[in-house]
Amino acid sequence: MYCIKLTITPTAAMTFRILPGSILNIATYPFVPPTTLSGFLRRLGMLSVGLEIPETRINKDDPPFYALPRHYVALGAYPSLNTWRGVHKTYRKGMREFNHDVFSRLYVEKDKANFQLHTWEYLIVGELVGYVVSESLQGLEHFPKLKNYGCKLGKEGFAVVTKVSEIIELRRETVQAYPSTIVPMEALLQSGQFIGCDIYNLYRYNWQTNDETDSEEAGFLDNTRTPVDGFIPFVTAYYPKQGDYTPTLDYYTDGEIHIPVSLVNLLRGEVNV
Repeated sequence: MYCIKLTITPTAAMTFRILPGSILNIATYPFVPPTTLSGFLRRLGMLSVGLEIPETRINKDDPPFYALPRHYVALGAYPSLNTWRGVHKTYRKGMREFNHDVFSRLYVEKDKANFQLHTWEYLIVGELVGYVVSESLQGLEHFPKLKNYGCKLGKEGFAVVTKVSEIIELRRETVQAYPSTIVPMEALLQSGQFIGCDIYNLYRYNWQTNDETDSEEAGFLDNTRTPVDGFIPFVTAYYPKQGDYTPTLDYYTDGEIHIPVSLVNLLRGEVNV
């Protein structure tokens, strides 16, 4: 297995909305979910070859997906421990109904605003570390070209890729170690190891079967729609900091990076984690 490690620098506080949720309380994941990182990197790939960022408004019929091709597995991005500032909760003025847009106008003349207060969480961190793995070296040389490109990241936020590592070769080992990424909860339950972690509901892509291509650029450096049929929920564990307990798992590792094999299998659509 081969890995690319990306250093991502946010320009401000960010929100990665926890779903399902409510309209009034907008909570954030304390990390960048794998699907969010995949879409972010796909858009940077398109920008790097001079393409426009695609329009994907949710209220359109059959909105297209733009993500990394299936053979590049984006594993999410996680706060660097020495730049972690925490999650900040505040209040924001917002709408009462989905079709209400007066609150966002610069000038209101006749329509009366019908506001309500939302509680809103922001992730505040100086640096994120993201991971992409692939079983093949083919096409990984394109990722360094994303350096110094940035765009919207998450529900709220903007970030820039400031560093891309050399290609890192990982070996498969069963060891006790602090996971570099989230861990599918099923893998921990099977081994009876779920101490010291936070638990979240997340989503992965529901991949179509006809998504393979012989071209390195197809689905990454062009404007081809990603063959995805929505999302599939799953439950994940996240170890927010290196504590007293670390799980023994099957990892892809170089001795410093520890990526759970179960996560790679799950995100690729292999349900047996």
